[in-house]
Amino acid sequence: KIDSNQELNLHQAAEYVKANNLPITVTGYADAQTGTGDYNMQLSEKRARNVADRLISDYGVPSELITIDYKGSEQQPYAVNAWNRVVIMKNK
Repeated sequence: KIDSNQELNLHQAAEYVKANNLPITVTGYADAQTGTGDYNMQLSEKRARNVADRLISDYGVPSELITIDYKGSEQQPYAVNAWNRVVIMKNK
């Protein structure tokens, strides 16, 4: 589920990607203190795919501009555990 507070960020990212024809990578993560390694890998994939699907279906981003990646709980981009329940978008 995408937090309603993040809808504006998703919209702005989509508009930027479309305006600049900019390829992006959408990477999902999961926190290390919840679930097993296998579960977290699946969860992070679902997170990344959900964001990519929304960018495509709701905001009109061409699918060829999006690469999906997922790290499970193997990588933790943030020191605060709960913050790692996240999808991060970066240009390629």
